[in-house]
Amino acid sequence: MLQIAKDSQDVSVEVYGVNALTGLAETGLTSSDVAVHYVRTRAAAVSVSLSALGGADAAHADGGFVEIDAVNAAGWYRLDLPDAAFATGADGVIVIAKASGVLLTPVRVQLGAVASGALGDEVHLCKAALVNKRVHMVSTGVDEIKDDDGTTTLVTMTPQDGGDDVIEVVPS
Repeated sequence: MLQIAKDSQDVSVEVYGVNALTGLAETGLTSSDVAVHYVRTRAAAVSVSLSALGGADAAHADGGFVEIDAVNAAGWYRLDLPDAAFATGADGVIVIAKASGVLLTPVRVQLGAVASGALGDEVHLCKAALVNKRVHMVSTGVDEIKDDDGTTTLVTMTPQDGGDDVIEVVPS
């Protein structure tokens, strides 16, 4: 499950598709082949109008859809979601993509105060280190670990070894 901050903008997700009969990666889908809906917690499904993106590295466009790479990433597609899917007022979002004869992975998103991307991932990595009593490396300037509410400080750290902004988290 993805974790994305509430009110995030320009969110892109990846969906994977396989042929319903063969189970092999499905290539060649376009925006006209796919129907997408998102469902926020305790709300009705909302249809997403799709359009073709110029490439996997194109700028975000709400409803944008493109095959990432038919050879090197067969079956993987980028889907750009509208900002309304992540607005405050819900705890989660489920993204459902459908295409005839193709099974596409749904995307489940937990909405919260933790930022998406590298920092959010590293905060959860640090929390896992504390809970699981394992050593993990975190490569940003993180000096506090906050709970999912974004305000409660779980632990404050002092960088050790100071090289390249790497902090070694060793739980006690």
